[in-house]
Amino acid sequence: MLSLKEQAVNIVQSFPDEKMSYVIELLKWVLNILDDNSKASGEMPLASLENPAEATEPTKAVKAWERFKAYKGIIPYAIDAKTELAQARDEKYADFV
Repeated sequence: MLSLKEQAVNIVQSFPDEKMSYVIELLKWVLNILDDNSKASGEMPLASLENPAEATEPTKAVKAWERFKAYKGIIPYAIDAKTELAQARDEKYADFV
């Protein structure tokens, strides 16, 4: 039985060359997730595959993604769903009465 790494290498080797950019992006995405999880758990972060200098300087897209993840959309007060729904319904159908 093959080890997990050998299985992964066999799968990657079976990809055509024109699709390798997708594989690379997927692997970078997975490494980013693992890196985020290791930071949260206090573990040592994974090293970058390509350029270590690139890992220290996040790109514009990575910075934007981090800002997006920080937004949780949490409303700081309790919402009565039935009242909100009734008000929205009344506003929507106010002209039909």
